[in-house]
Amino acid sequence: MTDQQTDLNVFQQALADSVHFSLKTINSNIEKGGLRLATTQQIDLPYISARTLLSDGIVIPTDYQANAGKTATVFKVVKAAQLNEDLSSAEEDFKQQVTALKSELATAFTHPFSAGLAHINVRMRQLLIPKDGQYISISPLTAAGLNHVLNIEVDALKEQRKTAAKDTHLKNIQTAVFGIGGSNAQNVGSLVRAMQRPIVVSSPPSNTQSRLAFQYFYKGFDYGISNAYINPVIYTELSEYAEKLKLQIQLTTELGFNTLGIAGPFSNMQQRADEMGLIEKIVQNVLEQGQTIYLALKAHEKELPSLKTLERNSFWSHPSVSIITQGLINTEIQQFDDWKLSFSLDLAKRITQHRYWKKYARNQEEQQIISVTGEKNITLLSRRILELLA
Repeated sequence: MTDQQTDLNVFQQALADSVHFSLKTINSNIEKGGLRLATTQQIDLPYISARTLLSDGIVIPTDYQANAGKTATVFKVVKAAQLNEDLSSAEEDFKQQVTALKSELATAFTHPFSAGLAHINVRMRQLLIPKDGQYISISPLTAAGLNHVLNIEVDALKEQRKTAAKDTHLKNIQTAVFGIGGSNAQNVGSLVRAMQRPIVVSSPPSNTQSRLAFQYFYKGFDYGISNAYINPVIYTELSEYAEKLKLQIQLTTELGFNTLGIAGPFSNMQQRADEMGLIEKIVQNVLEQGQTIYLALKAHEKELPSLKTLERNSFWSHPSVSIITQGLINTEIQQFDDWKLSFSLDLAKRITQHRYWKKYARNQEEQQIISVTGEKNITLLSRRILELLA
């Protein structure tokens, strides 16, 4: 084997052992190790990352796992070959070494590679992410080569702004200085200095409406029955309705009709019409609350997850939101009988459990007499609500 072949084998091995993500970028005292992406792991998404840039055909240079002996010197050849550096002023031997190694690049990234990951060092940062009732530990890593590519673009943009001066429409990209790698950054990697120039961006301004829209999407909303502060008219009418229904329930109990399943219906057509008119106002008010939420979500429609990203029955609600709330927001769901029945029972229960009824009870004994929270009374009200939804 000639010296030239031996040198090539050294460079080939350095390339084969190189990684995109090195453990030592987190802590220089960690045992060497890391990950190298394969070209098959590219992903086409509108974000800047090592995998997305691979999808665009951009070369993300790898780096050595740790500097030992002549590693840094040997890797200069690997780095020059990956970045296709200008070698016009380089020595002849160096040019030949780089040229010989370039032919190996095509096969170097055919398969993914990892090393030193059998055990995660305690110095590694760890994020605990909830999943399926448990937690998984994730250790974030940075690709130094990605930083190198970004720095080239940032420098080019700054140069364009400087050339165009006041006529430029390009915004300045601010960078900072971030110490990484200790006193001798070369021990961490040949590209680690590229990680010392983080891009600084302003935090997004607070957008209350956007925050509320996402809250409605993921958590829904809890509808309420208007009180005196929200709707004084309904408050007054519902208070009068509570008093009338209390008297009907008392009469039904005194006559023993309650044992026959009669839940204190009103005695004439006019009283029945008044009752239906009030219930209709309540139903309409609750449905309007749902449409108010819908309009808030509609204003931020483009920000919500697509149906492709998150499969769900209603575009406007996360699958974990109750079907009743989904229907209040999305009127298309309201046409289904199952939703009408669920909503009518839920609203009837809320009406009977509202504080209007309690204001007329002066002691526990009377509370038991005028209580409208029984199943029969809830069923009575839910039938009234169903009639209105038909």
